[in-house]
Amino acid sequence: MERQGLYERFKTLVWQQQLGNLASTLASISTQSMIQQQDKLTCHLLREAALMIEWCAKDVPVDFHLELAAMQKECLAWRKAFPIETARSLLSIHARHQSERLLQMAGLLSKELERI
Repeated sequence: MERQGLYERFKTLVWQQQLGNLASTLASISTQSMIQQQDKLTCHLLREAALMIEWCAKDVPVDFHLELAAMQKECLAWRKAFPIETARSLLSIHARHQSERLLQMAGLLSKELERI
């Protein structure tokens, strides 16, 4: 029932907030994937991110659909393969990059951060 509660809260948000929440989940993946004891949580977060993409697809501008679909496929592929010890840092970097891209797409990334 936890998933249903997440869905109910998520669908009340505007698309920019939905992408912000998705970005937060990806940032958590970036952090948690580096901690071996958090492998189960990382897999859960990867699934959660894939679900959030599915839930927000109808609300975000069409221009972002292909990019979101690719992110969803990547999350599901990582979930299936994780944990791979030698790829932890790659998942961490990639998830952080996706998080920042989502914030940019939603207009939530400040101009100062975009220049860094």
